[in-house]
Amino acid sequence: MTTWNLTPMQRHVLICNGATCMGAGAEEVTQQIRDEIRVNKLDDVIHTSRTRCNGRCKDKCVVIDYPKGTWYSVQEEKTARAIVHENVSEENIIYSLQEGERLRGESRIKGLDKYRKRKGKKHKAVLFVGHGSRLEEGNEEVRQFVSRMEPKIDPQYIVQSCFLEFASPNIDDGIQACMEAGADEIHVIPIILLHAGHSKLHIPAEIEEARVQFPEVRFTYGQTIGIHNEIFEILKSRLEEVGFDTAAKHKDTAILLIARGSSDLEAKEDFYKISHKLAGQIDVPIFETAFMGVTTPTVEQGIETCMERGAKKIIMLPYFLFTGILMKRMAHMATEFSKEYPNIDITIANYFGYHPKLQNVLLERLQQTIDGTSTGMQDLENFRKYVEENGYEHSH
Repeated sequence: MTTWNLTPMQRHVLICNGATCMGAGAEEVTQQIRDEIRVNKLDDVIHTSRTRCNGRCKDKCVVIDYPKGTWYSVQEEKTARAIVHENVSEENIIYSLQEGERLRGESRIKGLDKYRKRKGKKHKAVLFVGHGSRLEEGNEEVRQFVSRMEPKIDPQYIVQSCFLEFASPNIDDGIQACMEAGADEIHVIPIILLHAGHSKLHIPAEIEEARVQFPEVRFTYGQTIGIHNEIFEILKSRLEEVGFDTAAKHKDTAILLIARGSSDLEAKEDFYKISHKLAGQIDVPIFETAFMGVTTPTVEQGIETCMERGAKKIIMLPYFLFTGILMKRMAHMATEFSKEYPNIDITIANYFGYHPKLQNVLLERLQQTIDGTSTGMQDLENFRKYVEENGYEHSH
């Protein structure tokens, strides 16, 4: 091992190489910082060391600059190189020292106190998990929906929302927010339409990881929205919003119910059950299903089937929870179909969305979780068995 003469050293930069940071690019960050030091001939005055975990995994990749005592969160090369010159953007600062006081960056979560087992009232929390969208508008729909539903939840419960992917806070951050508020029991409720990979694997993986890390906290898990009477009322209301009378008989009209698409057979079966039951509640000669991706029939195939069966009017009914890329794609599809088939009236209904009646479903799912009748707990057990047999690489 090398022994350096560190007498000229003025700064010591510690680069976290713990597992979480390494998975987020800590090796690249290490090399970028060292390259910037070398290019600027600062090797004598700035010394770097790799470290193990520094306890701020949420801020990956973590870099600490001493003696100044500033902690940085690094996700881009420009930030890594800027550390060498001490001109890092405020948004990348986790902690800074000012007049001997450690200050936390405004965008950084507090984190958990190391000594949490203290006297005082314990709380229960509800953590709603949305899917997350690349369009912030879709994420805001989740937040607003949970906010509107919160007054209907027992005030003894802390209520938080989080996202599986594409948005913040993620599930881990949501769990930490509940614990920071004093929760020692957390009911995790997925806001997901159909029971597939996200609800069977990805969310249970997050819960299991938290359960191992915080054994003093009790976690329960709710079931997905699934098949519920309210969803048919919501879908019919979306049809009525585009002028379709759900109580009348319609000639030459087709309804095309469209889902995102999943390779999970149980999810597809439930979607077909929903389609069949909805078709029995409205009087149209043609009722078809389609998927935006992953599986078939595609939307194009669904439209063609409707026309082959004699439809003169087609209503595309999106079974999506939130606006996003898929809704933009569907709007583009409808425009192209209308150009190609000018004699066919093609209309897109509003997506399923966060209708007020959906609150009833989720409040029921919450109550099932609280009273121990939710199938979600079996999902956690199924996940544990799955990991034992197949392993699991945690990617969310």
